Amino acid sequence: MYNIDAAIISETHLKTKHSTERFNIDGYTLYRRDRAGRRGGGVAIYVKHSLSATLYLPTDHDDPLFELLWIKITAHNRDIYIGVLYHPPTPLYQTSSLLDYIEATVNQLSSINYSDLFILAGDFNTLSEIELVLRTGFISAVDQPTRGDNRLDRVYLSELCYDHIKVVTSAVKSDHKAVIAHTGPTITSLNKTSTVRTYRKRSPSQHASFLSFARMMSYTVNKSRIYCADPRTKNI
Repeated sequence: MYNIDAAIISETHLKTKHSTERFNIDGYTLYRRDRAGRRGGGVAIYVKHSLSATLYLPTDHDDPLFELLWIKITAHNRDIYIGVLYHPPTPLYQTSSLLDYIEATVNQLSSINYSDLFILAGDFNTLSEIELVLRTGFISAVDQPTRGDNRLDRVYLSELCYDHIKVVTSAVKSDHKAVIAHTGPTITSLNKTSTVRTYRKRSPSQHASFLSFARMMSYTVNKSRIYCADPRTKNI
């Protein structure tokens, strides 16, 4: 267990028919934004109960097709805005519209308090990193591939706030890696282990040979030792 404060998840596949209570994790609050009207997609954030977190809903430039969710956490005498994004390979919206929305949200919040911290993470697929960084001034924190040779799962920060960024094997069945951002001492990866066992596999021909041999075996029963003292019981 990495004892994380917030878990960011993209492509949840959750829909309105899925009750939030069914996906609760002890000690965490779940915030989600589902993809509407289509299969797949969706984003979510799990936040520790000990953190003061609220859902943030920007109104300007938002689009129901955007799979982007923001929450606000107040910690260490400052506001921290965490966003989770899933940008599909073939979006139904203009990519420039999504970038406009992200830029407008960051500018709006920064104008209120320039010391706020912004963290934006998720599966960005083909979204231009150069364009995102130019528009927001964010720092790209992930420099390793997360799916094959591609760096699709990224973390962007308004300031360098983590000591370590680790790319590890996902705890769930996925061809994407997981990204762990943390401060403090280096943590040990909790990787899965596998063990190879050898066994004698029985082929269909072996089964057939066994059944053929079993038919030739003879059995004898000593009837003198079998008697019934009561019709409801049988003693041998």
